[in-house]
Amino acid sequence: MSAARFGFLPTRTSDWVGWRLLTTNNRDLGRSSTVYPDHEAARAAAQWVQEHVAEMRITLVRSSSIGWRWRMLVGDTIVAVASRDYHRRLQAERSATVMLTLLPQAAPLAEGLRS
Repeated sequence: MSAARFGFLPTRTSDWVGWRLLTTNNRDLGRSSTVYPDHEAARAAAQWVQEHVAEMRITLVRSSSIGWRWRMLVGDTIVAVASRDYHRRLQAERSATVMLTLLPQAAPLAEGLRS
């Protein structure tokens, strides 16, 4: 069994769908930086991100005066973002490292998966 899996969720205000990476305890590690018009487009984007992990770089950004977030980029394009704020820069950096580690081995993207 994989230590992570992809989940797909429609936005609260529309039918657009985003992906997120979940651990086995359903902790949301990170998510797509954008939303997609349907589940299939979100699934394809998640698979692309999974296949291009080696090209990603992490940037850390201030989310508030006391918060940090990470972003993952391929070139100049943000492809994934932190699911939450972290109080310490080091926590944000560790979370991003875990995300990069788990992405390649995440469970295959099952048809119709919604979580």
